[in-house]
Amino acid sequence: MPNPSRTFWAKTTFAAGACAAALLCSAPTMASAETAKEMVIAAPFGPKSDTPDPRARQNGWLSNRAGVSETLIGIGYDMTLQPRLATAFENISELEWKISLREGVLFHDGTPVTAQAVKASFEKLSEEGHPGNNPRLVKLLNIASIELVDDKTLIFRTHSPSSAFLWSLTEPSAAVMKEGTEALPLVGTGPFVFEKAEAEKTYVVTDFADYWGGAPKLDRLVIDAISDPSVAALALQAGDVDLVTHYPEPDFAKLQDQGKGQLFSEATSRLFFFQPRLSAGPLSNKTVLNAVSLGLDRDTIVAATLAGVGGQSANGIFPASMKSWVNGDITLSYDAAKAQALLDEAGIIDSDGNGIRELDGEDIVLKLRSYEGRAALKPTLEISQIMLQQIGLGAEIAMGEFGANNEALNAGEIDMHLQAWGTAPLGDPDYFPSTLVATGGSYNVSGYSNPELDALLEKGRGLFSSEERRPVYAQVQAIINRDLPVIPLFHKTQVSVGSGKVQGYRIHPAETYLANPELAIAD
Repeated sequence: MPNPSRTFWAKTTFAAGACAAALLCSAPTMASAETAKEMVIAAPFGPKSDTPDPRARQNGWLSNRAGVSETLIGIGYDMTLQPRLATAFENISELEWKISLREGVLFHDGTPVTAQAVKASFEKLSEEGHPGNNPRLVKLLNIASIELVDDKTLIFRTHSPSSAFLWSLTEPSAAVMKEGTEALPLVGTGPFVFEKAEAEKTYVVTDFADYWGGAPKLDRLVIDAISDPSVAALALQAGDVDLVTHYPEPDFAKLQDQGKGQLFSEATSRLFFFQPRLSAGPLSNKTVLNAVSLGLDRDTIVAATLAGVGGQSANGIFPASMKSWVNGDITLSYDAAKAQALLDEAGIIDSDGNGIRELDGEDIVLKLRSYEGRAALKPTLEISQIMLQQIGLGAEIAMGEFGANNEALNAGEIDMHLQAWGTAPLGDPDYFPSTLVATGGSYNVSGYSNPELDALLEKGRGLFSSEERRPVYAQVQAIINRDLPVIPLFHKTQVSVGSGKVQGYRIHPAETYLANPELAIAD
């Protein structure tokens, strides 16, 4: 697979992207084409537009990983809160949070990061029509006002108590950005400067010598979107990319057995799960819903789709490695015989002998859908189809687009959407259930609503001690396992393979970060 970005770079010498072209910032003097340090990374997803503002939709994740944008607070590799653009943060009341900014931080146009600039950046989140408008994040942060104390200090006030507020500031979409120009459309603070993007294809950045954390070792970083991991693996073998972040698990297992390759592996909080439609259709029947969960052999799914290297069966929404919050007393068992017995006892039987049980006189044929971009999704869908058929439930499967699948689930056109989410991308237990299963949650498209769960989530957000919050979220996890508004399958281990020359790369357990000043390519 030829790489046009790499070919262009090999033939051309240029300064740090549009930033230097505009003569606005003190960008580094780039090395000659022969000595320039470039890395090309294959990732499953690309930018959503040619100028993807990190504050909008999910753009922040790619921008954050590419080292263009930064948040006030970060999450460490131990999943604790870490200083980033802010060096200190303090809860001064139930509604107030004092944030102190780091000294000496520059935007990519060379201007300093001030409290006023931070306030202006956050205000764009709620400005309709602005490229950074993000109603989901506005709801998550729930900011009532931002007070400027001095040039380096702000006080954020929330509409209601939120113990997860600091964690919410780690959301990549909560990036601190300055308004762009034609020459420099995205003005962030990270170790790399945005050069260009092509929707769904590529994202290119160059080094920022004045980065507060030290000048990057790379001159240029290219992230190419290759949704098929097998194609990405071939690109690595051909020398067109230096690193594949999501390598095919069976191929990774072979390399591991052979003792070959530059291998990286790390357990993450990413959960593969079904989101069922509960407001109507077959899965609004509690017996059918329970039978579906009982009929899915999670251990077999992991073994078959992940080759024993890519994940662990789920007993709930949080992985066992999330020790601070996981409820270790709950399980999700596989018991096909019990599933069939439940259906039989409820009179949901195959009366015409065609192999499919009926509900209200109609064959139960569940419509299952997933999307491309994560290798394990399609085989998980295929295996789930077989397992459901074994307990007498018909299943039709198809691959679609993530957003379209959610719309289809909400409209009743499909019955389950197989997805893969980081359950603790912000390090806090509130994000996932509040987003997916709370009444009115931004991605609650299944029709699930439970006042008991909503009350617990509200209570958890109003408690500021981990000791007090822990039993609340343990109960939330137990209710989710009971009501199954999401059906957890397994937690993913990310496996990556490098060319043998990759340095400074480390997989973050929340998959939040990638590019950093130490990322390098050996000679």
